[in-house]
Amino acid sequence: MIDLDRLSHVVAVAREGSYSAAAAAIPLSQSALTRSVQAVERDFEIQIFERGRFGARLTEKGVEFVRMAEAVLSRNAADAEALKLLGGGGDRQVRFGMGSVAAALFLPRLLPALQTLGFRYRITVESDSELRRLLRGGQIEFFTGGIPAGSDHFAAAHEFDTSKVPGGALGLLVREGHPLATGHVNESLPQFPVAAGTFLRDLDAEHLLSGLPVYGPVIEMDNYDLLARLALATDFVLISSMAFPTIRPDLGLVAVPGCEIRNLPLDWGLIWPANQQMSDTARRIVDTIYALMAEVVSAERSQSTSEG
Repeated sequence: MIDLDRLSHVVAVAREGSYSAAAAAIPLSQSALTRSVQAVERDFEIQIFERGRFGARLTEKGVEFVRMAEAVLSRNAADAEALKLLGGGGDRQVRFGMGSVAAALFLPRLLPALQTLGFRYRITVESDSELRRLLRGGQIEFFTGGIPAGSDHFAAAHEFDTSKVPGGALGLLVREGHPLATGHVNESLPQFPVAAGTFLRDLDAEHLLSGLPVYGPVIEMDNYDLLARLALATDFVLISSMAFPTIRPDLGLVAVPGCEIRNLPLDWGLIWPANQQMSDTARRIVDTIYALMAEVVSAERSQSTSEG
């Protein structure tokens, strides 16, 4: 049986960087902490730390061991919370994540729906790569984000199950009255600065934007409300979902005619750990998100058709 207290001691040393700092943080005597970590190394026949004047440095295998230990401890904490709520007759808190684009599109409509349903939840908004890490560590139960289009290997490679909703059309968005809002962009587009979310780093941006005479982006961030305010107050051009003008009219952005970014290598999707059954509450939240996704995809297609 795995001793969770000892595992937590290993993680504490890895986080603090030394036995003395970890002992003070736990708190525990340094000699007792050293014996605890040595017991783990002996039980698993692995050297986790190299000891020296520099403190406690993780070995190559130690890095992977600590990652797995963190995942075990996270799952244990989540299971303990679920058992506590079950014993008290309460509803289980559903922990899930959203990519930044999904959050900007879905949250204004999702949160009132969850309030009406009376669910307990905790939402993490992060990049897709960070959400995958949190999912593997058991810190969230599922997330909404981008899935490589046409890939049969994504889910297997990460030990996930996925459900795709084809979509994800991107375009150039500007404020109403912007010089590009009426079209005729080829000659004038390079004059304007470009902003985008950090998701663009995970794509081949040079190839993706090859059909458009744009340079940049010069600003990358995942706060789309702030990016929208930037576009409203300046001549910045925002690379984002074609659904924003329809789904978030409050942002005040319009699509630049003829500037849809086609062949985007991503679909919308729900991602959750393979072979893990969702609770009834989580399933109902997922169903609500699916309905919002379908609305977004419809808006993207309508916008693309009108621009075409």
